[in-house]
Amino acid sequence: MRTLKRFAALAISMICAVNLQAMEFDFSALSSLCRVEVNLATGFGSGTVRGNFEKIRGKINFSPERPSLATGQIFLNSRSLNFGHPQVSFDAHKSAWLDSKKFPEISFRLLQLTNLNWQGRELRSEANGILKIRGIERETSIPLSLYYLRNERRKYQGRAGDLIRLNALLTLPRSEFGIAPNDYLESILEEITVMVSITGVSDFVRPFLPSRLFYN
Repeated sequence: MRTLKRFAALAISMICAVNLQAMEFDFSALSSLCRVEVNLATGFGSGTVRGNFEKIRGKINFSPERPSLATGQIFLNSRSLNFGHPQVSFDAHKSAWLDSKKFPEISFRLLQLTNLNWQGRELRSEANGILKIRGIERETSIPLSLYYLRNERRKYQGRAGDLIRLNALLTLPRSEFGIAPNDYLESILEEITVMVSITGVSDFVRPFLPSRLFYN
C-alpha cells in the first residue's frame, strides 16, 4: 500500500513537472489562421487604406502556469504586404517606405509578458519586446489577448496538439521607423494601425493537472 502511494505521488509529480514546462507553438503550421492587417489613415476625409502581410512565421514558448516567462519571435515578410491596389502596394515597397528589397523582414522579439490578468480562458497582458522595421529597433509594449485552446489542433489538421491564439492592436508612429518621414503630400497620417490575429500549434496536448486554465 505504501509503495502504491509512493508510485502515485511520483506519477503526479512527473505530470506537474511536465505541465509546468513551456510548450513551443509554431505560427507557420496554420498560416491560414494568421492575419496581420495594416491600416493607413489618409488626410482625405475619413479614408483608410488596408493591407495584409501574406507571409508570417515564428514561434512562441508558453506555459499557462508561468505566462510571464513566455518568449518567442514573429517574422513578417516585408515583400508580402499587399494593399489590393497595385499602385499603393508598389509605393509601400519603395525605399522611402518599407524599402523591402533592402529590409526583407519585419520582426518582433518577445521578451516578457507583464500586467497579467486571466479572464476565464483569456489572458490579457502587455507583450514587451523589440520591434524591428527597416533595420530600426524599438522597445515596444503591445496590449495582448491570448487564448489557450487545448487539443484544438485536431479540428484543423486531424492530429493531436494544442492551439494558442494571439490578438493585438497597436499604433505605430511611422517616422520613428524612418517610414516616409518627409511625405510631401502628407496624404498618409503619422500613425499606422496594425491589427494582429495569429494562431500557433503545438505537437503535444497539455495534461489537465494542475493548470488553473482548465478549471473554468
